[in-house]
Amino acid sequence: MATSLSFKSIKRRALYENRHRDTMINRCIQEIASLTKEITVKMVWLFALSGVLLASESMADDKEDVVGAIEQAWKDIALKNPTPEGHPDGWWVATSEGGLWQFLSKEEFGAMVTESPNVLDFDPHHINVRMVGEKQDVAYAAYYLVGNILDADRKVIVKNYRTRASQVWVKLDGRWVEIGSHYSPLYGGSGVVLD
Repeated sequence: MATSLSFKSIKRRALYENRHRDTMINRCIQEIASLTKEITVKMVWLFALSGVLLASESMADDKEDVVGAIEQAWKDIALKNPTPEGHPDGWWVATSEGGLWQFLSKEEFGAMVTESPNVLDFDPHHINVRMVGEKQDVAYAAYYLVGNILDADRKVIVKNYRTRASQVWVKLDGRWVEIGSHYSPLYGGSGVVLD
């Protein structure tokens, strides 16, 4: 009888250990599933955050590119060597002399600068760029232009040129090109004199 109790006792003990082992295995599986879900959620957030950071960095780079294009364009215009990053089909321009909107080709814009007897020696200030569009491939820039207008001998003929400028740029084949610009004299400042 002692053997049979011993056998029953061993059998009970084995069943208990099997149930306990199964319970422990199930708990481990649940814990692994929970950890996997937590890690997956964290990875999704990490990828989402890295995408936002990359997009923000890309947007910051694009803004810097537009600011750089604006600054370079005015340096080139002051040297009478306009190399505007204009749209190949041309762009709309309203100058600060108060005229009507004009649609200019790159060639017409270049001629307006190079054939004028005057030199537009302006510096852009407080350039603000806002990216818009579904693909963030359109930039709106607003800034001030300050400087002087010089004659052919580089003598100042307008010493208080101050104007507000706004431009629209689009990203075309990986580079920013201007498609429209508007300039209006700032209170107390002078508009442009091309002739």
